[in-house]
Amino acid sequence: MENLKEIEGLRNGDYKTFESMFTTWYKPLYLYAYSIIRDQENAEDIVQKMFCKLWDQSPKIEIHTSLKSYLYRIVHNDCLNWIKRRDTLAEHHQYLSYAGEKSTNSTESQLMLRDLEKQVETAIESLPPRCREVFKLSRFEHLSYLEISQKLNITPNTVETQIVKALRLLRTALKDFLMVLVWLLVDK
Repeated sequence: MENLKEIEGLRNGDYKTFESMFTTWYKPLYLYAYSIIRDQENAEDIVQKMFCKLWDQSPKIEIHTSLKSYLYRIVHNDCLNWIKRRDTLAEHHQYLSYAGEKSTNSTESQLMLRDLEKQVETAIESLPPRCREVFKLSRFEHLSYLEISQKLNITPNTVETQIVKALRLLRTALKDFLMVLVWLLVDK
């Protein structure tokens, strides 16, 4: 099997091997992801997350094909998952837009929207400080995980962990408003 040396180095936690793999494969994998999803920022995020997972799971990694095939397959699957999530959000947005058209001028709808915005702001502000900071940089300043990690001097994996934590806490805090929240986040 080709790349056996790199795979063994990765399994043994050799950072130089990982860094070399990142340098060699980041750009081609990014271009591949971009060719599938046609979204620069999300293509970057997909490839960065893939490398974070690869590093985190390196001791137990099992590659039965070439390294190239393995990396491209992961990126391909992650792109397909991203497309499914995007399409699901688009469906919800379309439904909520249609439902919203029926009550556009409704005072009650406007009050509900303001109430929801206050609930979202309160929920975001109630996040733990580091979690809130990472979430805001990601969602409101549109920074990639790598950019956030460099700005805050933390690992991309920590960024991902904080985003997952923030989304879990927000989902719990806003569970009664989830459908309206999806519409709000997609609409902005």
